[in-house]
Amino acid sequence: MIEDNRIQLQLDKHSGQIAKLFSKIDDTNEKIQKIFHILNQIRYFVLGGVAYFVASEVGMFNLLKLVS
Repeated sequence: MIEDNRIQLQLDKHSGQIAKLFSKIDDTNEKIQKIFHILNQIRYFVLGGVAYFVASEVGMFNLLKLVS
């Protein structure tokens, strides 16, 4: 009987620890998603800057002014 109680206590303790670990994994995944989103924003910001630079150097803006 005492052995059964000890095993049950260990099982309850392990269940609690597993639940905490899964909670931490979920939090980590959310943070990784936020970092991924920020990196995407930085990537498109840089690509926009490169596109603007290329358009200004090639003279695309002058061409657009002539067309309109």
